[in-house]
Amino acid sequence: MQLIQYATSFMAISQLLFMALFYLVYYRRQLLGRLMAFYAVCLIGYILSTLPEVDSGPWSLNLALGILAVSAPAVLWVVTRYLFEDDPKVDPLIWVGIALYIGLSIVGNVTGVQEGWGYWLHSFVPQIAMLGLAFHVVYTAVTGLGTDLVEPRRELRVPFAITMGTIVAMIVGSYFLNLTERWIFNLYIGVIFLFILFFNLVSFRVHRDSPQLIDPVVTPPQPVPPLSERVSDKDKDKPLIDRIHAVMENDRLYAQHGLTIGQLAASASVQEYRLRRLINQKLHYRNFNQYLNQYRIAEAARRLQDPAETHLPISTIALDVGYASLSSFNKAFKEAHGVTPSIFRSRAPQA
Repeated sequence: MQLIQYATSFMAISQLLFMALFYLVYYRRQLLGRLMAFYAVCLIGYILSTLPEVDSGPWSLNLALGILAVSAPAVLWVVTRYLFEDDPKVDPLIWVGIALYIGLSIVGNVTGVQEGWGYWLHSFVPQIAMLGLAFHVVYTAVTGLGTDLVEPRRELRVPFAITMGTIVAMIVGSYFLNLTERWIFNLYIGVIFLFILFFNLVSFRVHRDSPQLIDPVVTPPQPVPPLSERVSDKDKDKPLIDRIHAVMENDRLYAQHGLTIGQLAASASVQEYRLRRLINQKLHYRNFNQYLNQYRIAEAARRLQDPAETHLPISTIALDVGYASLSSFNKAFKEAHGVTPSIFRSRAPQA
């Protein structure tokens, strides 16, 4: 049975080494590539820490492997932000929370407290934090599927959520379940191996589109420029893009709450997959919400400068152009114009 444990552990570690080397060889100059490699090292640290020889080895080695293991969910969460979010900024308070839960885990490993409040604080709380990060990884990867316009990134979302989120959840679960039966633990490591193998195959398949996937060129929000500046008149797709633009402008589709790219495709009589490619590759948007924001912010800016609408609350204009809340409108507007809507309105010339 111990031989099977070594075999499954070796297979899982070999796939993780392949993942680390793959990202270091092809993407070492990108932060995302280095983060993926470090995440693989964190998982290797966790698997090594489960081997009997290592578990009974030097205290310093166990501590180092334990730090890698508890860091895996945090590293994966950061990877998810940089991979699937076009604005991967992280609130400083979140960094503090991550550092706190890792610190509590380290203190628990050093003190070895097994009961009382110390055990709950140093062991149970960090595990809950790790599980929360794992669920948020899955949530981030899945919720953006409908608005993502980068095709290779869309292809990677579901496999990423299934494999990486499940692996971290299994690591956390192993602490709570205390897997003492050797055959169950071997099966558990074998499942991790299969998940990593599956993810490596998917990563290799989308590798041909890696420049678009891993080197995002984020289009900053701005008023919608004339189509002539976006697409050449000689472009064969120009008539179709003109039709899409006309539908958006004439019918004010962008003002519909919860407008999906499927609904826009139906209104413009174009296949959804083709519409995704046009907006992404011709108009250079990576996210459907970015595309909608250009129309919404442009109309909102015009109305905020209109003396005839000075009596209207900003929230009314925000809801009327398609935003679900005033906070989301304020954030998008400030990104586009550098000031809040209220300041923008106060600077408008008076009639």
